[in-house]
Amino acid sequence: MNDSSLFCSSSNHEEKADVLQAMYLATISSLPFTLKVAVDLGLLDIIAKATDTPPGTVSVAEIVSKLPTNNPNATSIVDRMLRLLAAHSILTCDQITGQYGLTQRSYGLASVGKYFFQNEDGVSFAPLLRMFLEKYILECWKFLKDVTLEGGFSCNRAFGKHLFELLADDDDMSKSFNQAMSIYTTLIMNQVLETYKGFEGVSQVVDVGGGIGTNLKLIVSKHPQIRGINFDLPQVIKDAVPCPGVEHVAGDMFTEIPKAEVIFMKSMLHDWGDDRCMKCNTPYPYSTPE
Repeated sequence: MNDSSLFCSSSNHEEKADVLQAMYLATISSLPFTLKVAVDLGLLDIIAKATDTPPGTVSVAEIVSKLPTNNPNATSIVDRMLRLLAAHSILTCDQITGQYGLTQRSYGLASVGKYFFQNEDGVSFAPLLRMFLEKYILECWKFLKDVTLEGGFSCNRAFGKHLFELLADDDDMSKSFNQAMSIYTTLIMNQVLETYKGFEGVSQVVDVGGGIGTNLKLIVSKHPQIRGINFDLPQVIKDAVPCPGVEHVAGDMFTEIPKAEVIFMKSMLHDWGDDRCMKCNTPYPYSTPE
């Protein structure tokens, strides 16, 4: 069977669907890169602020008019990017018939799109998107085959050191990582704290690998009786923001963890192998409460 027969000769609906799905998977990398450019250009912010008719939609020409560009091809390029985002339900797309019967596309935010611009809560998945498309993350993917066959860690192969050692040596990279983790924590923990009752009656919590303290800030704001200890590596703690009821402590969780009534861990054990996670989950690294 040649290539053309694969796409054209089959009368089997499921096989045709499989071909389309395979094509989608082969080209899916275009989506996150396009979304990142749209975020970096502020396209979703422009659309979010639009007040044209129909409500919440804006033409490509108006979007491009707000960009710092004189490129005559910008309108065409932006339209193609927005069409891709609309095809993945990040945006909505309407055909508007204007003067002389000419049609143009008008774009609005779909429900998922609100998570990629600075929304009313001041949070967005945009920093997380940017982080995963940073060159140091993309470079690591190149070594997945090697570490699968030969062992080791992709970051060590790409840069000669563990990811957290890499972050410690690059202040800009570290701030980008911390911001992404802070935003992610805010979005997730706001949902958790709406329903989770386990912090009621607790007086002290240590957040192991707590980053710049976003998690404990949220917990303490809802449960002010808690004294929080935000515990992380020194290069992280130096960027932690002061917060009432939260003490920032630098250290190594594999050596000793500050004493507290409750030890809290979120989204961090996956960064380590089983042997180190087992060490972190045995009693001896902890300074137990007095």
